[in-house]
Amino acid sequence: MTITLDLPPQVETLLRQRAEATGQDLHHIAIAVLTLGLSLEDDDFFAELEGIQQGLNDFEQGHFSSFEDFIAEQNQRHGLTLEAWPIALISPALPKPMPMPRS
Repeated sequence: MTITLDLPPQVETLLRQRAEATGQDLHHIAIAVLTLGLSLEDDDFFAELEGIQQGLNDFEQGHFSSFEDFIAEQNQRHGLTLEAWPIALISPALPKPMPMPRS
């Protein structure tokens, strides 16, 4: 099925950045994001949407942090000991999706 969406420029930018960073096709990233969002319960879904909108607003205003800062915050918030690895070291290990037939 083909669906055409008009995305806000910042959402398109984030999708393209994620696709580039992971080496995956933009189509696969969009499907993954939609699938994840649709798998949430209604309350969780709307809470996530609010968080995403706040993140987009912050990004638009130039308020964002580095990946390293994000990892440090998550470690503190959840008692974790994650390390921030450069994406170049991780992305080659990510599985590549199977090509999907074009309609």
